[in-house]
Amino acid sequence: MNRDLRPGRPPLWLAAAAVAAAWAALYDIAVWMVLFVRQPVHPDFRIFYVAAEAGIRYGWASIYDVSVLRSLSSVFPAGQNYINSALPYIHPPILAWLIAPLTALPLPVAYALWSALLLAALVWAWYVAAPYSGLRKAVLLFLALALWPVLDSFYYGQPSTLTLALVAASWWLCSKDRPIAAGAALAFATVLKPHTVILVPLALAASGRFKPVLSWAAVCTLLVGAFALALGPTGIGNWWQALVYGQTDTGQALYTAAYVFGGGPVSYALEAVQGVAAIVIARRRRADLNVVFALGILGSLVFAFHLHQYDYIELILAAWLVLRTAPPLWHRLWLLAGAATLQTIALGLPLPQLIWDAGWLVILGVGGVAATREPTSGPGLQGRIAG
Repeated sequence: MNRDLRPGRPPLWLAAAAVAAAWAALYDIAVWMVLFVRQPVHPDFRIFYVAAEAGIRYGWASIYDVSVLRSLSSVFPAGQNYINSALPYIHPPILAWLIAPLTALPLPVAYALWSALLLAALVWAWYVAAPYSGLRKAVLLFLALALWPVLDSFYYGQPSTLTLALVAASWWLCSKDRPIAAGAALAFATVLKPHTVILVPLALAASGRFKPVLSWAAVCTLLVGAFALALGPTGIGNWWQALVYGQTDTGQALYTAAYVFGGGPVSYALEAVQGVAAIVIARRRRADLNVVFALGILGSLVFAFHLHQYDYIELILAAWLVLRTAPPLWHRLWLLAGAATLQTIALGLPLPQLIWDAGWLVILGVGGVAATREPTSGPGLQGRIAG
């Protein structure tokens, strides 16, 4: 008897994958800790912190006022106190509201607590959405922590894992037939990082799941109303100016089709075509909630004209959901290749990821075509109808 097949002992390939992924995850965690000790004031979180501080001190209309943010940043060490077009505060007010309680603490302590929250969000999303059990499920968490864009997300204090957890909550609530709560969770994800999830509601609508979409629209409307009341005309004007100022930095589009085709109609057309394709495929594969959510996430990213490397970690959730459908081996290998392309993003090389995204869209589309060609009779028919 092969010793690798003894009951209670994992196959050699699984054990090797677990060890490799665990060491890679530990490496990323160690790197983050070293960077924290060396530089406890990190760029993006510092902007979120001073924006929240501005709101508390001067009113929420001031959180997009570059001069106010520069003044509040002046107390930080040289090289960590600048505000420029690559680093303005352009997020919706809800992020500053979330950070506001932490401004009672010194920035390094606030940053450490925020990072702990972001890690907890990732672990929770993995717990509810990742497939498998035992060591196979653990490998997926180790692999996620080993990805450099995830490390970037923690390093900069970006709320990407929080958005991922909210979309995972929306998927989970949909799967439990709780569409109103699902739509609310998706609404909070949308107002937190709109460009990374914007097509998820459209994918749900295309699949015929209208209750969560209506809930999403209602909660988004309430949140936008709250933003307008908090900011007022002055704050809304400041927000618009901050967005215009931020877009003057060409790096905002580095990880989109503009990397290949430049900013202009060709890039926008390609992004639009891919976004529409994702919705069309979601309609074809509407019976599978996992694939519908995955297509909404993937479609949002290929549709976006403003992305950073850490925004791509939403694909982790999309991959987990597709793995729940038990795809064939070649499809799982494509997902594994996506882990490699995500690493190249952190090196400033987005082209492999752009190609991989388009390839995965084709794979999901072909899967939808194949499904429509399945026999309409046989033992699996009732299962497909029930799905």
